[in-house]
Amino acid sequence: MAKRFVFYFFGFVLLASLAYYGFHRWKDSQSKVNLWTLVPEHAAFVLETNNHTALVEHLQATELWDSYAMIPVANRLEESIAWLDSISPGTERLTRFLDKKEILTSVHVVGKSELQYVFYVPVNTVGEHRFLRTLTENVARSTFFKDESREYQGFLLTDIQNTATGSSFTYFSYHNNIILSPSPVLIEEIVRRINRGKPTSIAADFKSTNYLSQPDVYANILVNYRALPELLGLFVSKDLMPQVRYLSSLCRNGMLELKLEQNKLFLNGFSNPEDLKDSFQNRLKPDVPKPLQVRKFLPNRTAVLFHFGAGQVSRLRELPRAAGTIYATTLDSLALTFRQEVALDFLESYNINAKPEKVVFAQSANPNLTLALLRKLSNQVNTARKLTSHTEKHGNYAIEQLNIPELPEQLFGKLFGGFEQSYVVQLDNYLLFADEVSTIRGVLDDIASDNVWGKSVTQKVFLEETLQEANFSLFLNTVNAWYVLSKYVADDARDALLQQASLIRRFNQVSVQFSKVEKQYYTSALFRRLDNNEQGETGFEELAVVPFTSRLASMPYPVQSVSDRSREILVLDSANMLHLVSATGDKTWSDSLGSDIRGGVRQIEIGEDKKLHYVFATASRIHALNGQGKQLENFPFNVSDSLRLQHLAVFDYEGNGNYRLLTDDNMGNLYMFDMRGNAIEGWQPRRLDYRLAAAPQHLRIGNRDVILVLLENGYVYALNRNGDPFPGFPFSLRAPITSAGFARIGGDLRKSEVTVVTRYGEMVVFNLQGQVQKREQLLRPTKSAMFELVPDNREKSYVIVRQDLGRVTFFDQDLKQLFDKQYVTSAPKQIQYFHFGGDRKIYAVTETGPQKTYLYDFRADLIGDRALSSQQPVTISFNESTERYTLFKVFRRDLKKMSFRL
Repeated sequence: MAKRFVFYFFGFVLLASLAYYGFHRWKDSQSKVNLWTLVPEHAAFVLETNNHTALVEHLQATELWDSYAMIPVANRLEESIAWLDSISPGTERLTRFLDKKEILTSVHVVGKSELQYVFYVPVNTVGEHRFLRTLTENVARSTFFKDESREYQGFLLTDIQNTATGSSFTYFSYHNNIILSPSPVLIEEIVRRINRGKPTSIAADFKSTNYLSQPDVYANILVNYRALPELLGLFVSKDLMPQVRYLSSLCRNGMLELKLEQNKLFLNGFSNPEDLKDSFQNRLKPDVPKPLQVRKFLPNRTAVLFHFGAGQVSRLRELPRAAGTIYATTLDSLALTFRQEVALDFLESYNINAKPEKVVFAQSANPNLTLALLRKLSNQVNTARKLTSHTEKHGNYAIEQLNIPELPEQLFGKLFGGFEQSYVVQLDNYLLFADEVSTIRGVLDDIASDNVWGKSVTQKVFLEETLQEANFSLFLNTVNAWYVLSKYVADDARDALLQQASLIRRFNQVSVQFSKVEKQYYTSALFRRLDNNEQGETGFEELAVVPFTSRLASMPYPVQSVSDRSREILVLDSANMLHLVSATGDKTWSDSLGSDIRGGVRQIEIGEDKKLHYVFATASRIHALNGQGKQLENFPFNVSDSLRLQHLAVFDYEGNGNYRLLTDDNMGNLYMFDMRGNAIEGWQPRRLDYRLAAAPQHLRIGNRDVILVLLENGYVYALNRNGDPFPGFPFSLRAPITSAGFARIGGDLRKSEVTVVTRYGEMVVFNLQGQVQKREQLLRPTKSAMFELVPDNREKSYVIVRQDLGRVTFFDQDLKQLFDKQYVTSAPKQIQYFHFGGDRKIYAVTETGPQKTYLYDFRADLIGDRALSSQQPVTISFNESTERYTLFKVFRRDLKKMSFRL
């Protein structure tokens, strides 16, 4: 009896223990877990959604879903989900299971080289448990999957591999939640995190923030700025990582809401400042956010802009390099004069190997004091180092050279490095710094022609949707920045960049901004798509036809109205009558020339009133006409009735209106005159004994004037004002040449480079000391293949063109083939290249025999799906406000004005 009692007693204790254990396991499983506490702290982003279907639908509408699916890890996961969906039980589907759940997705860098995800999915009902159980059983029976379970620190992990695709993922269950990832490493890390007990939520700073309760919000996004550099390091080259780490140290974390529209993606919320020593936050120490006032000077060809708004921008400085030098005090005083805003602007590049032009705009509280201190600093440095600086005029501006290495970095911090020397010009209450004088000239030209953000309709619309005041802003135009991105992207990520080219270019306007609000930063990011095809048809619209009594014999020469600077056209007919056609299509005046025009038409400003005049050459004369078509005093210049002029170059050495007219004849003789008809010594003539391949080019290098002359026999001359060659010239390219060179102006003759392409397809780069820097041969498939370099309409970039028995092939500046086309005749084609910034590129090919002009966009698609009847090259302009192109062409006796979109 006693033995039986003992047996029953131990049995009761065992059953009670099992019941107690089971009850607590059941209770634990029923207790709700804060999924945020499971996320590893090194997550760069965490996405929280509660309407999976709606989010996917909107992503698909903006075409972002297709791009996401192309990422390798995402692609593999999508394929696995599709396979799982195919074996889901009954009529249930994973999309239905995932819908209306608060799901977390964390993004991580694994092994410092791989991007991975973790998904945290709650299982809320008995039906959902049944669905997962049946799905698991189907996986075990399926021949498409191979599953294997293993125990890890008290948790059962299941690895599933898709035998068809080779992709795999790992998952485990925890408190009615499924934790799943393609990375078993991350799953095991989460298990260890659970076992350590009472994990802290990565979103603890935002426990009372939930944007999902607001309308039209599709996700909460936690940003871990401390992990951001590691993530960006997968895509950015090592050279840029110090700057990436520094800029990321403005904040430590943030919680943003995600909103989607058809052509926009918004991220708005708040971020907490970073409190680590030497962080960007602790250097900037911003107070009141500042507006983007510098927009009135920012060129439309801006690729990347960093804008800093703070009361005293000199706080960005580190220990100045000038510490302990004789000019340290002056430098410190100069730095303190800059207030409110400073901007670092990277301009559009035209090939992957080119160093991007960059400009610094710094606002001064007292421009006169700033300029005085700057000149004092320059004099101190020049005296100490026995150097000299020069000043050059460009229009109404004085550009000053500063022989102070890394001056912007010493004034504004390490983000502003890379200025071996500086050129500076004053614009109202801003000082503009650049490391090349040609960069400043280009920006001043953009400002003079209103090609700036402050005048751009497209840019105004974009800026209206961004924060109007901020302490730090990053603006990116992905189209303008394409070559900059390609240059600085990590080698491993370059292929992915090319694969995503269409999407990246489509969402071409991007802003990321931080604006101080009490103890946080209001944070805003905007990705905006500008799709020209949404604005209307892409065919040609005929706007006007201007008939003439004689056949037209020249291309339409684009000029500006002398009264209101509107677009007008000069055109020559077969009777050698020159006609001016106004913007409204009226014939304003006509003038008999007696010969055809050689080398195009230039417009120059003459006199105190800066009135525009027309300058051009005919067979033996140089003409200058006023706005009414009347010859100016002393014109035309009669060079010689026995000569046949080829080209005319017009330039102004000092920018003071004292123009020089340089022309050449068919014997290779150069003649130079001033505007009164006086022959310039050394140029009457300057004999070169062979015809010129293109018009002479005037280059301003520091305080030197260089006249670059290319001869058809391949000889290159660089001449000074007196017509004497610079040291190292002439030299031979060893092959004939028939097109102009493309010059990149540097700080001196050694750093200034010219690119030419020989007739036989060799690209040669030389500097203005006569030293060949590079030679590279393009593929020449047959002996009949001939090459030329074709600059764009703004002379800021170029393409290389090969013609071979009716086939025309275009190459970019990196010698990468863009496209090729076959035409009816084998006769040489007339090639034009128009580039209005970004992807606004037009390639024009004119066949003089069939009298057809073919226009192609940047994708090499035929614009309007048809050729245009045209016997001469065309003229094209672009209206940024309407996103429309205007084209003028001549055919027989008609001048036609047409309009189209890309």
